[in-house]
Amino acid sequence: MTSTSSLQDANTSSLDAFRALDPEAYLSTFTNSNTRPTGRPLHTTRPTTILPSILSRNTHGSSLVKIGNTQVLTGITLLVGHPGPLTPTHGDVDLSINLSPLSSQDYNVAGRLLPIVTEGEMSRSRTTSPRGYVDVHALESLVQRILRTSSLLNPNELCIQVGLSAWRVQITCMVLNHDGNLEDACLLGAVSALLDLKLPAVKIDMKGGGNGVVQIVSPSYDHEEDDMTEETKDANRITKLTIQKGTIPISLTMGIYDNHKILVDMT
Repeated sequence: MTSTSSLQDANTSSLDAFRALDPEAYLSTFTNSNTRPTGRPLHTTRPTTILPSILSRNTHGSSLVKIGNTQVLTGITLLVGHPGPLTPTHGDVDLSINLSPLSSQDYNVAGRLLPIVTEGEMSRSRTTSPRGYVDVHALESLVQRILRTSSLLNPNELCIQVGLSAWRVQITCMVLNHDGNLEDACLLGAVSALLDLKLPAVKIDMKGGGNGVVQIVSPSYDHEEDDMTEETKDANRITKLTIQKGTIPISLTMGIYDNHKILVDMT
């Protein structure tokens, strides 16, 4: 047993040395056989899992997405906003992505890469991360642009009162573990949370002849609706909105290695 263990340790050390001295040749030994160092074929993705409604208490839609060891927790909260003058029937969708020390030891609480500190030298900014540098703003812009152009959510369905009020959907993606390919994971998290989205009923108080104050109705309010008089119902109009989901966008990130090898889910 001891000799077998020692032999395995020696082989591991030899592979580590080979990878450190000539990383290109090390990778080529695997890619020539259409596999990766982990044994996963170049054309396959890591196992993907989607758990919807993971945060049912404090959100109106949520999901937990796992692609391999990459994990993204997504929650949707709602605000009532005022639609723009050019789009009086449109609501809005806003998205943010958060990286933290929970996702990787390379990031600080602000989501920025930590500096490298070497002995005898002043600290310098890290230019590469083990899983690649992630520009959070660029990633947010990419995911939000895909959501808006895919017609997954019709902005007209977010209207409460034409020209007066509409839903502002806030999507928050929290990266729990960054093990590569955040583009696919964050988009899948945002899409699955939107598919889980349920817009609540609202109470529009029209007393005084004003524009109406919009309030989210508690679940017990629905049972009291039958007991209202017609005058009370008119003064407290209840609007329940449903959304029609359009095309569901799904991304698959690929790359090219050595000018001819196609890698799916580049990790």
